[in-house]
Amino acid sequence: MNCTEIELRIFDYLEGELSIAETQDFEEHLAKCESCRKEIDQIKILDKTINKFPEKTPQPGHFSSFEDMLQKEKKELKNRELNVKSLSWKTAFQIAASILLLLAGYIYGEYRGTVSAQTQIVQLQEQSQQLKTNMTLAMLDNRSASKRIQAVNYTEEINMPDNQVLKAIIERLQKDDNINVRLAAAASLSRFQENQLVRDAFIAALETEENPEVQIAVIQFLAHVKDERSVTPMKKLLNQPEVPEYVKYQVNQGLAQLL
Repeated sequence: MNCTEIELRIFDYLEGELSIAETQDFEEHLAKCESCRKEIDQIKILDKTINKFPEKTPQPGHFSSFEDMLQKEKKELKNRELNVKSLSWKTAFQIAASILLLLAGYIYGEYRGTVSAQTQIVQLQEQSQQLKTNMTLAMLDNRSASKRIQAVNYTEEINMPDNQVLKAIIERLQKDDNINVRLAAAASLSRFQENQLVRDAFIAALETEENPEVQIAVIQFLAHVKDERSVTPMKKLLNQPEVPEYVKYQVNQGLAQLL
């Protein structure tokens, strides 16, 4: 392997995706090339840094089996082979965000205590936030359901998503053809209980959603935030013969909290 091939296969190597022969060729090149060794060491540091952030758990009001379903989807995603010609969403996100983080640390170390340093750090933080936003929006339109779930989950890395991001997630909740994506969107949006745009989205989803699991997630959220506008659509569900009894049970539980 040459340096260009090494660069293309770094992430396959780090994630154990290379064959035994490819791994041997890869490591033989590393033994001779200091530049490639340094690049891999830097990527390992970046990956370790970004993975220090704790994984967030869903807030109250989510459908109880959502986390299990999401973990299953993540496991399936992890077992798939990466495309050699392009970096994965997670990898690209981690590298870009980590580089900005390290740059901020460098500036702070060089100019600690100065107004200029503080200004530059703030600017880098804003750039990192915008980077996360742009990448999230792009991935929410990906054809792969697993990628869309990843994108929804990574919105939790955005401190305060703007309306553009919220609307994109709302579209996944209301229109995505994959149940797990809709559940992931419901979980992500439930962090913004006071946001009127989000509440309106859940009300609209209650009127149109037909999948029982997503219906329960929506019902639990609306009952949790005590949005009285959901009373009428909830009562409509009770009168629909195709709605499963366990969903109607959840509706009655929700109505008990609202009335």
